[in-house]
Amino acid sequence: MKLFKYHTKEPMTYYETTNQIEIPDTYQQKDVRAFWVSNVLNIDLPTVNDPTYKEKVIEMLDTALAYQINAIFFQVRTTNDAFYQSKLNPYSRFLTGSEGKAPSFDALKFVIDEAKIRNIEIHAWCNPYRVSMKNGLSKMEYLETCDDLNFAKKHPEFVITDKNGQLILNPMKEEVKSFIVESMKEILENYDVSGIHFDDYFYPYAGLSETDNDLMDFENRADKSLDLDAFRRFHITDVIDQTNQMMKTHFPNKRFGVSPFGIWKVKESDPLGSNVSPKCSQSFDNQYADSYDWVKRGLIDYIVPQLYWDFEHPLAPYGDLLLWWVDLCKDSSVDLYIGHGAYRLGEKGGYENKFEVVNQLKFANQFETVKGNIFFTYKTFIEKDKYEKGMDEVKKLLNQERK
Repeated sequence: MKLFKYHTKEPMTYYETTNQIEIPDTYQQKDVRAFWVSNVLNIDLPTVNDPTYKEKVIEMLDTALAYQINAIFFQVRTTNDAFYQSKLNPYSRFLTGSEGKAPSFDALKFVIDEAKIRNIEIHAWCNPYRVSMKNGLSKMEYLETCDDLNFAKKHPEFVITDKNGQLILNPMKEEVKSFIVESMKEILENYDVSGIHFDDYFYPYAGLSETDNDLMDFENRADKSLDLDAFRRFHITDVIDQTNQMMKTHFPNKRFGVSPFGIWKVKESDPLGSNVSPKCSQSFDNQYADSYDWVKRGLIDYIVPQLYWDFEHPLAPYGDLLLWWVDLCKDSSVDLYIGHGAYRLGEKGGYENKFEVVNQLKFANQFETVKGNIFFTYKTFIEKDKYEKGMDEVKKLLNQERK
């Protein structure tokens, strides 16, 4: 089926070409079908203070079954905290309403146990660096609101600030890297999750503060051959590598993956980059996330590029980006899952088309290299809002018999 732009009915083409995009009429179901459950700011679930918390978890899992979803990426570390029992990290304020306050039951164990009954995998989604959301407080004011167990509160010297005032752990500190890896190990030792999952927040999207950053660490580096950007990338990749090595050594049956920003580089800056506009942001330069290198070196088990753009996006069309990731992962040891921006359904532009995500699924899944589909975020499956018409079509598609 040839695609046409939703409003104008002009042929939908690949970026700066006259080649019209075609998608299969049929849909190929993949083995991994999942959604993210975002716990930061209680986007998808309330705190356990809500007396219906367990019922909402059951609803989440039953919703997964209704959509043929067989894996959930459940956020367990939001802001240097824990949605689980931990000796290294305090209970999250988004779990109990107050950082460090213990819940009356083990929420992560409850989620895992109920998921097992339904044959749904639970992957522990972790944000490795983020300490705070935007809050209007100074660094020390915010750290005072944290529990004494919080690594950032214990070590404010390891915390830096972005241009919006959000706090992150300094990726250049060896102590920070060791702490992240140990935190991942603790989860795997104590909970029967299917693996560890990192999101796209490495260095912050906003960029670092001019006055509270990692430049002193860079100036004091032993290896003077690397420039600032390369040095930042080195440390981010080192955490990926160390986490991978830890898991392969101690938990060889668990899977480790990352969901990076969907554009590594653009073609204008590197011939190996995506066929998208040179105006697009590049994770290589902004988050210092070298996802290309991680795939080529096999430092992860799977990758989930966040391809949240629509087919007719003027700068970064979905089709061009999908083809780039398929080409990267083809013949590699890394499984490719596609991150779909279901939360954008109903927005102005290509996502006004209720079939946008359905079309993305048909297009992506024609490729053998694509091994699964993951949707952001869970609430789009249950809210009777702008998403509903599009998600109804997704539900019909996912419930088709496997071809």
